[in-house]
Amino acid sequence: MYSVEFEKDSAVITVLSEDDSQEDVEVIIGDNDVVFVRQYQEYKNEYDVIVMTWQQLKDIAAAINSPEGLFRLVRR
Repeated sequence: MYSVEFEKDSAVITVLSEDDSQEDVEVIIGDNDVVFVRQYQEYKNEYDVIVMTWQQLKDIAAAINSPEGLFRLVRR
């Protein structure tokens, strides 16, 4: 299950663990094509954060259904 919220300068996608085995994951896509992926860690009382470009996120999405190998997405 996931939710999508639009804020003034970003879109926030929250992905929930349906069996509550993991904390929610938030993907924050900023207007400047910077993407933050964060997950709250209760034992540390803080978020773990990964920062990437929009292209890196698109590569991850494409890789989910790809066979083994090295690939490059071509913009059309």
